[in-house]
Amino acid sequence: MIIELEKIESEYVSQNPPDFITHLNYVSCLNTLSRDINASCNLSIKNKIDESKLLEKKINLIKLTIKNVNGEYKIIRKNPDFAELCVSWISVKAYYLIFNLLLILEYLLSGQNSALGLSHKELLKKFKGHIEQGEISFNKRIFNANFQCSKIMNLRVKSGSNIKMIGFNLNERIIQILKKLVRYKLEDFQRKERIKNFRSKKNRQKKKEFLRNNTVNICEFFYWYRIKANYRDLEFLNKDISSHKFGKFYRNYFELTFTFFNAFESLINDLAKTRLGKIIL
Repeated sequence: MIIELEKIESEYVSQNPPDFITHLNYVSCLNTLSRDINASCNLSIKNKIDESKLLEKKINLIKLTIKNVNGEYKIIRKNPDFAELCVSWISVKAYYLIFNLLLILEYLLSGQNSALGLSHKELLKKFKGHIEQGEISFNKRIFNANFQCSKIMNLRVKSGSNIKMIGFNLNERIIQILKKLVRYKLEDFQRKERIKNFRSKKNRQKKKEFLRNNTVNICEFFYWYRIKANYRDLEFLNKDISSHKFGKFYRNYFELTFTFFNAFESLINDLAKTRLGKIIL
């Protein structure tokens, strides 16, 4: 049986681009890890706040995104060929759904209208801060950890293990995902600082300081995959991949997204009942 499974895996990998297999493995892993996840607020919040005029706009954006993605997935389930057209945008739509949820969450936590206008990186920093301080927590420990980037990059994984689909080591797969996110963060830093490469002593020092001074949380997956949707790292989308496999990628991303949506929806509604006296999602 093991030999037969290894043969199937070998044939599957040989028939698909390694980068596609890698990203499918990462999305599938996170989808499995996050099942039945829920989020809790550990702060004592009792005061009511005035409802922001921007809140309704954010709620409408969330509802429209949900309707759009649900509609896409319904079509894909009936016509798998449609997945090829949709798969390049699912990371963008998923991120903006999560982004607007987190804006509302931050607004309810802080009681400040200005929270609804936070930038992407400001919001991510605040969310990771809540995780770090234990103010927000998930029922699965892996999502509650902010890891120092330098420590993640110093961890070793077996060459080629990123494309292994059967009998892979879960801890190693998690490290692979975190390493990928750190690389995205480093590439973003390099691009914004206009650093051509890290060969010089000065630039190597900048890289070292960046990795030492920054952390990564596995929840950053949504943010960085949205960023990379516009760059070469998702070039596999233009390669000869079957509709069935595109559909598998989309399904895992869809399920992962709505697992987190459900967790944040419940938390937001609990806070909204206290802050605004009503359920809002």
